[in-house]
Amino acid sequence: MSRFARMFHTVVFSLTLFAGAAFADGATVLTVTGAVSQPNRGAFDENTDKFLGFHEVTFDKARAFSLTDLAALTQTTIRADFPQGKDLHEFSGPTLADVLAAAGATGQTVTIQALDGYAVDAPLAEMIAQGAIVATSRDGAPLGIGDFGPTWVVFPRADRADLKDMPDDRWIWSIFHIHLE
Repeated sequence: MSRFARMFHTVVFSLTLFAGAAFADGATVLTVTGAVSQPNRGAFDENTDKFLGFHEVTFDKARAFSLTDLAALTQTTIRADFPQGKDLHEFSGPTLADVLAAAGATGQTVTIQALDGYAVDAPLAEMIAQGAIVATSRDGAPLGIGDFGPTWVVFPRADRADLKDMPDDRWIWSIFHIHLE
């Protein structure tokens, strides 16, 4: 399947999954897999985990987060320009470290995957040291599909001189899956 066809099918599939009860209270918007010691769901089920299966995400146990779950974690607000060098925005959400702590997730490498299949592998310690948050809102408005959401990994580029020249390639928007190894 061509990259365009795969992306098209992913977008259509994503919109179908999130239609109607898109972000109903309790609906999973983010799944953490890998070295997870505080799971709240069982193994991958090919009959019900269709979107995860489409992206070849399988697991024995995982921690699923709804927007309510993410909102229950300590919220952090940062300022950042996005795209790099453009307008400043205020982003809010739990830190990546807090999300992973809630899952009991440990490891050296984190893989963060977006709805369209884009994924980034990075050293976990580096992502945390750079102040990554799992944003659920920008400028006070919830993030939605088509607006970088429902969750977006962002960094406090406007608040930290050491991140001033950070490129946008680790700013993964519309994330649905985080894996730890």
